[in-house]
Amino acid sequence: MNRLLLIFFFLISCSKTETKQVLSPQTFQQKYATTPNALLLDVRTEPEVATGKIESAQNIVYDDAFSTKINALRQQPIFIYCGSGKRSAKAAKILREKGFEVYELEGGISAWQDAGLTIN
Repeated sequence: MNRLLLIFFFLISCSKTETKQVLSPQTFQQKYATTPNALLLDVRTEPEVATGKIESAQNIVYDDAFSTKINALRQQPIFIYCGSGKRSAKAAKILREKGFEVYELEGGISAWQDAGLTIN
């Protein structure tokens, strides 16, 4: 019985788990600023981005072709957001499945603005 438990715990500890990291606006901003080679990714539509975005964000619209569009990205930490956090959560799941380290902005750009943080 003890051996069986040891084998079970060993298998669990060796299995890769998906770590979902959803950060408050302030934590998201601070973590992005201190993470080398990070990419800030806005997955909103072009008309939404035209109303303002977080400085230095790259836009890749979350749509049916998103999985193909991100194939050109190099492996790097990705900080992702949308309007409210729903689309970016779906996009983050795809990115994690492709092996990216992903940090999500809790509440999206709406929460960012509510926190008094700036957009361009």
